Formats: sequence, C-alpha cells, structure tokens
Amino acid sequence: MNSLPRIRSVTPYLYRIPLETPVVTSFGTMRARSALFIAIDDTEGHRGWGEVWCNFPDSGALHRYRLLHEVFVPLMVNQPTAHPVRLMAEVKMKTRILRLQTAEYGPLDQCSAGLDCALWDLYARQHEQPLYQVLGGTGSRMPVYASGINPSGVQETIALAQQAGHTAFKVKVGFAEDVDRHTLQAAREVVGDHFLAADANQAWSIDTALHMGDMLDAFELQWLEEPIAADSADSDWQRLCQALRTPLAAGENMNRLSDFERATCTWGLQYMQPDLAKWGGISECMQVVEMCKKQGITYCPHYLGGGIGLMASAHLLAASNQSGWLEMDVNPNPLRSEVLGEHLQVHDGHVTLSLAPGLGFDPDLQALQGYAQFPTQ
Repeated sequence: MNSLPRIRSVTPYLYRIPLETPVVTSFGTMRARSALFIAIDDTEGHRGWGEVWCNFPDSGALHRYRLLHEVFVPLMVNQPTAHPVRLMAEVKMKTRILRLQTAEYGPLDQCSAGLDCALWDLYARQHEQPLYQVLGGTGSRMPVYASGINPSGVQETIALAQQAGHTAFKVKVGFAEDVDRHTLQAAREVVGDHFLAADANQAWSIDTALHMGDMLDAFELQWLEEPIAADSADSDWQRLCQALRTPLAAGENMNRLSDFERATCTWGLQYMQPDLAKWGGISECMQVVEMCKKQGITYCPHYLGGGIGLMASAHLLAASNQSGWLEMDVNPNPLRSEVLGEHLQVHDGHVTLSLAPGLGFDPDLQALQGYAQFPTQ
C-alpha cells in the first residue's frame, strides 16, 4: 500500500487594499479590505487553497498572518495528507491548550477554518474531482444575490449590479429608522418584485427589532438578517421569529456547533448562514448543512471577503443540494475580482461551477502583487 503524500509547505499570503468607498455597517466602517490566503502543497505536486476571515478591524489580518506562521505552519509541515476532517481534528487537539491559555478563540478558529478549506481543496485535487462532487453535490449551478449594498447610493449600486447580471439583492439596515425606511423604499423602487433582503448586523435590541417589525414587513423582504445579537437569549429569537412576518436569518456570528444546533432546533429561523472562512471551514459547516436539512431550514452561506473563500462557499452550497443563494459582495474589491478572473461570472442571477478538480481554479496572485504585505515573519 502506497504511503500518503505529505504536506511539503503551508504558505500564507497577505494583501491589503484601501477603499475609495468605505463599506458602512452598524458596527463600524471598513476603510480597507484585507485578504489572507493559504496555499498547502503536498509532496506530489498538488496545491490546495483556503482563505482566513480577516475583514474587520483592519489590524486583525496581520495578527492572523503571524498566528499561521508561528502556530500552525510548524504543526502541519511534513504531516501525511490524511482526510481533511481527521487532519484538522489533530491540529485542533494540538492547539486546544493554546486556545484556553490565550482566549483567542476567534483568530485561532479563523486560521483553522482557512486551513480546513485548503485541505479540502488539496484533497479534491488529489482525487481529480471538483470539490462539490467530493462533498456529495450533484449540481453545479446556483442562484446568487448581490450584497454589501450601503444606504448611500443604494439605487445606483443596485442598478450596476443588475447590469452585471444580478436579480437578487441585500441592503444594509440597522441605522436610524428613517434611514432604514428610505433605504428599503429606494431599493424596492429599483428591484420591483424581485428578491430583496436586509441585514441589520446585530444592531438592535429585542424591543427595537419588534418596533421595526411592522415597517420591515411592509417591504416583503426575503429575509431580515441578524436583527439582534447572535448571542441573544433563545427566548428573544423565538419571540422575534413569531412576531415578524418577515423570515429571519442568522449564523454568520455563531462559533460553536452547539449554538447552531440550538438555533436550528428552537429559534424558528428560515435561513442559516455560517461563514466557512470565519468559523468551522468546510468540515464543520457541512455538519451545519445537515442540521438545516433536518429542520427544513435553507442554507445560504455568508461571505464577504476575497475570491478564494467565495469559491469555497459556492462549492459548499452546491454540495448542500439545497436551493439556497450564494452571497456575492458587489463592492469593488480586486482581492475578489482579480483573484477569480472569469470564474463565477453572474448570468441571469446564477453562477455555474467549473468541472475542474478542487475549487476549479488557481488564483491569479500575480494580479495582486501591488497589494501584497510582507511583514517580518
């Protein structure tokens, strides 16, 4: 029996781009976009790609880059390329005490998530199959929605997204009530009867969310995303789901399987949105997908980062064999568009995955050379 190929190298790549038009949310303003990509090479010449969540604050990207170099690279180099679930379980076991010692659960989990995605890409390439097929997916075409749409210039942004092939849209709310009403009115004027959702980014208390309910319900939204904090009491989520006609969505800011299980079983959500670059990677998000299937909840991956994580999210959505939508940020971001090139082009509100092995593409890092960060390792 031939021995497994080993991990020859784990290489992080860090990029940063200042934004001409900041992305505004209820919790802060993003004035730059960063991306932290990971390449894992094996001893037989295969390479897998992953991405680590590092959206906000801006300084967090460098911290995660250094964690990869100082903590994870030494643990993984020269290890046999076992099944991704098994290999990542070993890595997490070896970093368990460090997590307790530092209480840096978020950054360490996000590094693990990016590595998990890279290992799955590597595994699929070793087996010469598209990742979504390795994960059990049967279809390569999926609907998408345009995301990251700010209150300022909402109609112009939607119009540009429509020209790019989008037919579904999500706008940001969670500001003053009159601002949110104006945003939704302006968006609905342009969108017509098409899919329109709203994201409050955890902005409201339960009382404020209930107060906003009648106004939001009038706009016939596909969903309202994170109206209250992700760690709010189960009873608050249950109360809100029962009171509003608008379906609710959450999941982006959950970070334990037990939280996802409780939310899918008891809250009354209609949409679940884990972010595979922020928590869990493909391995644990697949478990969330199975929870959603059991409870009749639609899986719609959250994603607002670079091109590699977006492609991984698309493969996981295809593997879910559900009818959820892929989130696609429409703000200018070369860390997404230059990396993807001609891949994941939107046509009539849908994208189609390649049949090439793994993620189906190799990112064009040469196009990002002007944005590369080279900190001391």
